Amino acid sequence: MSKAGLALFEQKSTVGVARQISPIDTMIYSAANPGLMFALVYIMWAPFLYPGAHMVWAILTVAQMFIIAGLYWLFSVSMPRSGGEYIYISRILHPSVGLMASFMITFTSISWTGILLNWIIKWSIVEFFYSIALINGNDTTWLHLAEFFNKNWMHAIIGTALLLFIYFIYYKGTKWMVRLAYLTLGATLAGAVVFIVANLITGQGTFANNFTHLSGLAYGDVIKLAAADGYPTKFLFGATVMAGSTYIILNTLGSTFGANLAGEVRNVQKSQLLALFGSLTILMVVWAIFYLMSYLNFGDVWSNSLYYLYNSGHDAYPFKGYDPFITIMIGIMTKNPIFVFLIAVCFAIATFGSAAGLGFGPSRNIVAWSFDRLIPSKFMELNPKTNSPTYALRTVIVGAWVFLMLDIFLPSWTANIAYTIFTWFLAWIFLGISGILFASRKKVLFNSSPPVVKTKFLGVNLVTILGWLTLAISVSICYYLLIPFFRGDLPFTMIVVSLLLMLIPILVYFLMKRSHAKKGIDIDIQFQEIPSD
Repeated sequence: MSKAGLALFEQKSTVGVARQISPIDTMIYSAANPGLMFALVYIMWAPFLYPGAHMVWAILTVAQMFIIAGLYWLFSVSMPRSGGEYIYISRILHPSVGLMASFMITFTSISWTGILLNWIIKWSIVEFFYSIALINGNDTTWLHLAEFFNKNWMHAIIGTALLLFIYFIYYKGTKWMVRLAYLTLGATLAGAVVFIVANLITGQGTFANNFTHLSGLAYGDVIKLAAADGYPTKFLFGATVMAGSTYIILNTLGSTFGANLAGEVRNVQKSQLLALFGSLTILMVVWAIFYLMSYLNFGDVWSNSLYYLYNSGHDAYPFKGYDPFITIMIGIMTKNPIFVFLIAVCFAIATFGSAAGLGFGPSRNIVAWSFDRLIPSKFMELNPKTNSPTYALRTVIVGAWVFLMLDIFLPSWTANIAYTIFTWFLAWIFLGISGILFASRKKVLFNSSPPVVKTKFLGVNLVTILGWLTLAISVSICYYLLIPFFRGDLPFTMIVVSLLLMLIPILVYFLMKRSHAKKGIDIDIQFQEIPSD
């Protein structure tokens, strides 16, 4: 390595991007990304895929993410460059593996940018009108509005318009994204307040009576119908662990993107510590509110039973063509259009901010690939006015639009977004291996790292321990996804999408390696160092 020691850690930034993000900004951005209100989505899916799961207790499984966050923190302090896991894995293992893992995470996250916009249309627009119709005795005017906005072509038009607005925010630069993250957090907290107030002024008895009256299905029959199909009416430890390790941990993915912006962050060691661990704490508190309030007001076993009827396509499910999302449930609970409107608006703003954030961080990965000559240099060019990587951001928008269209017209390819969990943790298997091998395989870089990176526990490097634990966690979560997959509750597309996202970057790497070799350039040599600032 041509440089070692402190010279590797000078406070400059990759390809001319300024370090303009403060520690607090980094934490808010990291907390806003995963979608703080998505607990209200995953509670519809996880108890069906893992029968007997208790979604409140399942929050405790997020302790696993603190281990992975710790590994990210040590790596980001050792290699404070934009690109996150791409930089770490490509320098420690091999550039092809680094590109593969980074590509998998990057395009998984970009896919969310598109899919989440469809969530806004489905649950903040369509189900707003349906909920108003429901509490007004299935009023045909409101039903027609719900049906109009629920047409695929309307989803495509609105989703594309929202995506173009995200591109405008990207174009304006990092400061606009940080402001959006604060707005996202504010909308989430407002949504939590709305939900809490709705719970306080009603209660489970009121909800039960309203449900029976408005749906035509007796509240007490929901559990009986699910139990008759063999759905468990008690909570199970194993199911709770697996539901939490998949769908609640899914709700943390994106909280590590502060590491992908490390080249733009001031005081990396402090910023990443606050972002990685502070964001997880914020997420857990907000989830506890949404999961607990749902179970308290609707009923815990009852909620899981209703979600079973919905996911299984049971004939008794009362809201045909519509999901039992909070916009419908809060309408039933309160019979008040103001609460329906407020929760729909809060979810829309929070989801829009998450969609934008989940595409923004990975754009820096694309810049890092370009810097290392694995894709054309055009992708690291910055807009002279906004200092934003224009072509990288356009790639994000195009990729997100493709997944938006898939979610609208071929929803089996994005069902339960299970492929995102499977793909992400496949990639993190290699992150764990990198942690295991860092101290022994890259001794100069490891020894040149700040003292905290070289911390030992019981005589073993902490980064090595965290690497082993990350590997074990990642393998186990991939296994948990295979259980409902082989049971037939998840489509084959989960595996197909994951394999495509794994194979495409390998092909890109060898094509670019061959192309540069013809010019007499061995691109692997540059991976002996971390990128210069």
